[in-house]
Amino acid sequence: MTPVRAYAPPSTDPGSRGHDLGRDRGPQVRAALAAYRELWAAYGVGDDEVRQVGHAVLGPVAAYAPELRAEIVGIAAGSGLAEWEVAALNARSELLALGDQRLVAAGLLPGEGLSECSAFVRLDAPGTDRRSAGPITAQTWDWHTPLRDHWYVSSLRLGDGREVDTLTEFGIVGKIGVARWAGGGALSVHFNALRHAADTGDGGVPVHVVARRILDEARSVDEAVTLAGKAEVSASAAVTVTARGGAGWTSAALELHPGGPSVVTARDGWLAHTNHFVADDVDETDQVSSEVSTSRPRLDRVCGVAVGNPPLDRDEAAARLATHDLGERSVCVHGFPGAPVGQRSATLAVAVTEPADGRLHVHPGLPCEVTPDGWWRS
Repeated sequence: MTPVRAYAPPSTDPGSRGHDLGRDRGPQVRAALAAYRELWAAYGVGDDEVRQVGHAVLGPVAAYAPELRAEIVGIAAGSGLAEWEVAALNARSELLALGDQRLVAAGLLPGEGLSECSAFVRLDAPGTDRRSAGPITAQTWDWHTPLRDHWYVSSLRLGDGREVDTLTEFGIVGKIGVARWAGGGALSVHFNALRHAADTGDGGVPVHVVARRILDEARSVDEAVTLAGKAEVSASAAVTVTARGGAGWTSAALELHPGGPSVVTARDGWLAHTNHFVADDVDETDQVSSEVSTSRPRLDRVCGVAVGNPPLDRDEAAARLATHDLGERSVCVHGFPGAPVGQRSATLAVAVTEPADGRLHVHPGLPCEVTPDGWWRS
């Protein structure tokens, strides 16, 4: 099994940090863009529209998160790409939403060979060999298999001393991860794709930029909600944030969508999310789902994982996600190698966080492949 790729830019300056990544990992950034061009084309989104959306998101990113705009510019300069090309990479969910809407309008919902992510949070996990008891959170990252070799773990040190580790894709500023800051503070972020009837994908703040800004700046779930509320998005995603608050730990899924976000808070010490909206203020008519989606039964399975005895460590958390009882679209997804590009996906990685310790653990491949001496990167 291939070990997890990782990179730690030496600079704390956003532009320099991006330039370091673009210079040192330029071939990987360009390869990721090429893979996404093929994927967007499979969704009916051509090069001219990719350029238009790339240009369209640069202004909103500059207004919402100027440091991340500088990082995107740095990645472009270092890798030899245009700014709009790296912006388009960061808007990969928006460009897929743009294609999604056309397929929906034509009565051709994508998804015959698509799998989707499953995540859970347990706030009162007792801990065994971990340095301190506290929450344990986990998710499968299911995505298009042509992107299998285009992700890595980025370890960043920000100007204020905050440290961020994020599982993301080359050229994209962030996704799943943990953040640590002085005084022992920490939070974690998980990420699930969603579809909303109001998604247009034609601009706005990319949902990946929202997730990264939460990692960079939020110190509580409430602050994460505030940051998410400042972003006008054109695609949807659930960003699940776990952080210390008040007398203990709290967690909430921020369901980003045009006009949102909607917020789902943990109850009885646990929270789970898959790939449909669960907030009360999202109307059923706004839900967009493929007929073959297993999001709802998977949520039932993951809720059972979260409600039961909490996993004690990263291996056990991954083992809870190694379920195959829903067939080829279970929580653990082995893929659809015979499907066309655009409908060929699998579980590419397992991510587990221990927010009390500020730790992110990433294992490439399927949860059923995890072994105690396996290729974890912590």
